[in-house]
Amino acid sequence: MMFRRKKIIYSILIFTILFSPLSLANEYAAKDPVYHVVLVWLKKYRDNNRIGKIIEESKVLEKIPGVLSVNPGKVHRSSRVIVDDTFDVGIIIKFATAEDLKNYLIHPIHVKLVNDVIKPLANKVLVYDIVVKDN
Repeated sequence: MMFRRKKIIYSILIFTILFSPLSLANEYAAKDPVYHVVLVWLKKYRDNNRIGKIIEESKVLEKIPGVLSVNPGKVHRSSRVIVDDTFDVGIIIKFATAEDLKNYLIHPIHVKLVNDVIKPLANKVLVYDIVVKDN
C-alpha cells in the first residue's frame, strides 16, 4: 500500500516537473510582445545599394496587421571578438503577441517582400524570435 502511494506521488511530481514549463512557456508567449529579428547576408558583400533597398522595402511590413514597429538598419561594425558583424542588414519587427507573428508569416505583403526582395539579394538569412516579458 505504501509503495503504491509513493509511486502515485512520484508520478504526479514527475508529470508536474515535465509539463509545467510547457504551460508556463505557452502562457509567457501568448501574452507578451515578440521581437522578430532578421539578419541578412547579401550575395554581394557590403553592397550599399542593396542594403538600402532592403531597408527601404522592408518598411512596407508596417502595413501588416499586428505589426507594432519595423526597424531596419545596416550592421554596426565592431572590433569586439564576441560581436558577429558579418551580416549586412538587420530588421527588427515587434509584434504584440506570438499569434500576430504567426499571422504575419503568411501575410501576402511579407511573402512578397521575402520572394521579390530578400531572396534575390540574400546569400543567407538568420531569424531569431524573442519573447519579451513586460513588467
